[in-house]
Amino acid sequence: MNDNNTNDVHDPAVVAKAGLWYTICKFLLRALAFLTTPFYTRYMSKAELGGFTDFASVASTMLIITSLDLSESIIRSKSEHKEDMDSYIWSILALSTVWTLIVYAVFLIFPQFFASILKMDWKYIHLLFWYLLAAPPFTMLITKQRAFYQYKRFVLLTGIMSISGTVMAFLLVVLMQDRLTGRIIGYYTPHIVFGFFIFVYIFMRGKAIKMKYWKYASKMCLPLVPHSLSLHILGVSDILLITRLCGQEYTAYYSIAYSAYNIASALFDALNKAWSPWLLDSLHLKSYSQIKEVSKKFITVFALIIIGILLLVPEIILIIGGKQYTKSIYCLPAMITSCAFRFIFSMYVNIEFYEKKTIGVSIATMIGTSVNIVLNLLLLPLYPENCHIIAAYTTLIGYMILFVIHYFLIKRMGMDHVYDVKFILGFLGFVMIFAVVMNILYGFTIIRLAVIIVYAGIMLYLIYRFKEQLIELFLKKR
Repeated sequence: MNDNNTNDVHDPAVVAKAGLWYTICKFLLRALAFLTTPFYTRYMSKAELGGFTDFASVASTMLIITSLDLSESIIRSKSEHKEDMDSYIWSILALSTVWTLIVYAVFLIFPQFFASILKMDWKYIHLLFWYLLAAPPFTMLITKQRAFYQYKRFVLLTGIMSISGTVMAFLLVVLMQDRLTGRIIGYYTPHIVFGFFIFVYIFMRGKAIKMKYWKYASKMCLPLVPHSLSLHILGVSDILLITRLCGQEYTAYYSIAYSAYNIASALFDALNKAWSPWLLDSLHLKSYSQIKEVSKKFITVFALIIIGILLLVPEIILIIGGKQYTKSIYCLPAMITSCAFRFIFSMYVNIEFYEKKTIGVSIATMIGTSVNIVLNLLLLPLYPENCHIIAAYTTLIGYMILFVIHYFLIKRMGMDHVYDVKFILGFLGFVMIFAVVMNILYGFTIIRLAVIIVYAGIMLYLIYRFKEQLIELFLKKR
């Protein structure tokens, strides 16, 4: 049976069904992370918690460098190499593995230098590279499943990986004296074990390494490495600069707000992962009118989610951080608006990726990140008591700049007709106005409660109005 054979791959209903299950999966896994936080704060010291955060940050950064972002080419390559996808994936996995081993060898040649740079014991560095070798096979397999709308396999594999890592980390933190080592080993070992089994699976299916695929993927993905690193920096630079310029108290306010923002970010990521395979298929078929129509519904769904999150910001902060973090509330309107801009410019990035114009993607992201850092350096010292809020708005400016740059890149390519620009600007304008209004209403609970009741009524009506489609999404087999 050929895994690449998928029925109705161009049916928008498939996108909706996949998006629904991706979103459920992401939300449950993010909820799992929230639920485990109190356990670790009770059993681990602040130094141990910080040590795990440092290791996770290094791992995510190094993975961008060693994987070369080659998995990002899989969805795009489907339109050209659909009948040879197994060989394609094995070829780019081999390239990623060879490069990771070369980087590992450099670390081994200069052990003291890299240990001092990373401020990490070598037992952790060895584990880090085992993870860097094992993570790409998993990422490539689930990316292939997304490309062919195999959402059940995606949800199952991702769920097993996350739950096993959480359970094993729990057990080792309780049983080991060195709780930091226990959590690192517990969380990352399932990733390593699963990754190497998947590596063998991909090898057995792919068999031959084809150098032409190395060239194809490298040309497309290497320019994306600065893009991914810049986005990573954009996500962490605010916290680092707040700590340095204003103090850890304000970092805590921002961090709690950022945890809440991650709810919207997880939903965005899930929807984008469902959307991008269908979009690339549609671009290949030049179904521009269908893309424009479906994209409006896609944006409307995200708008309803954004509205709901903005309405419930005080309650979200209360659940995550408690009353002592009420100052975090006023970071979120800007953060959630940032997510809306990110949502839209990612839709443009998908087109750039299809057209293989990835250099512009990296340049745009580096500009946006640079502007954010410069604004933080200029403004945070001027408003130290509100620096956590200022940082949220500088990030919003960075994402707004990214949206403008990507729009003009698409316009220059002659592809601005793919989406309804007026509809998109209307969506972004509405989110900005609604965020400003909610920023005021957070001080008027009764009025906000009335708005929540109206919103809930509208949502219940929509659920009733489209109940048959929703039942189909949940229950109909494809």
